[in-house]
Order: sequence, then structure tokens, then C-alpha cells
Amino acid sequence: MYISKAAILSSYLSLASATTVTFNGYYSDDSVPVSELACYKNGEIFKDQDWMKLGDITPTIAGFDGIDGPNSELCGTCWSLSCGYTSRSVLVLDGPRGGSGFTTSFTLMDSLTGGKAEKLGRVNVTAFQVELLNCGIATEPTEEEMKMVVGGNWYSNWLYDLYNKHILTKQI
Repeated sequence: MYISKAAILSSYLSLASATTVTFNGYYSDDSVPVSELACYKNGEIFKDQDWMKLGDITPTIAGFDGIDGPNSELCGTCWSLSCGYTSRSVLVLDGPRGGSGFTTSFTLMDSLTGGKAEKLGRVNVTAFQVELLNCGIATEPTEEEMKMVVGGNWYSNWLYDLYNKHILTKQI
């Protein structure tokens, strides 16, 4: 089966979308309770996190116009926003607080625009969804993932164990 480079490129391009980003002082206030965010549900803003106020969360929190409530599939997703040659990852936990597109803290937008957030107000960005790790959130590895950390297969694990055994016996 032959797939053209143009088909592959167009599939990658469809994963990214053009949108806008602006800032709102709301996200800069560390004392705001997370219960005020649109994604707040059942006493939590994000599964297995005990965040109580915005200051407890990664500073890259954002609102997005695709969030319509706590059951939105976009709640808790991580997005990469690119403006020119600069990219920043944002954790979406709220609905729109600044119109359409993404809304972030002043600091985050200022770093994305090279210190021009106040002057520009709203900018066009390219956005695509990325892994939560890009937003500073990682889940605990499974038992199977822990086994893969050493080498990923039986012979590299065997060599790793042999090496450690040899080093430990020489040091005694």
C-alpha cells in the first residue's frame, strides 16, 4: 500500500488548528478557588489532584471556548499554543473568560508574545493537543511501564542486572 507524502502531511496539518489567545487577570490570581472553574466536578478539578486554589495548579492554566461544563471531554487536556517561533503548553480547566479561543494569565501570554501581551491583547495562534506531561502533569507509571524503564526487553534487563551484580560484588 502506497501513501503519498502529501496525504501524510495533510493528516498532520489537520491535527493543528488556528485559533486565538488572550489574557485575563482571573488566571493570575492565585487565591481563586478551583470550584469556580468550569471543569470542577465532584470536589475535584483534576482527577487525583488535591488542588484547592489556582496557586496550587501549574501556572499554565487556561480557559477554552470549547469547554461547556464539567463533563466536557476537553476538561483537563493539554494544548501547545504557538505564536511565531514561540510555543507554550496550557492546561485547559475552564471555559471562555475572554471570548473565543484560549484565555490565559497575563504572564503566560506575555511569554508567548515576547512581552507584547498588553499591546496586542489577542493574537492568532496555532493550537494542537499534546500529552499531559507537557503541562507538568504525569500519572504514576504502571507495573508494566516500570519494567520497560530499565531496558524494555529481556536481554537488556539481563545485561543491566549482570552489570549491577558485577559492580556490587567488586565494591564489597
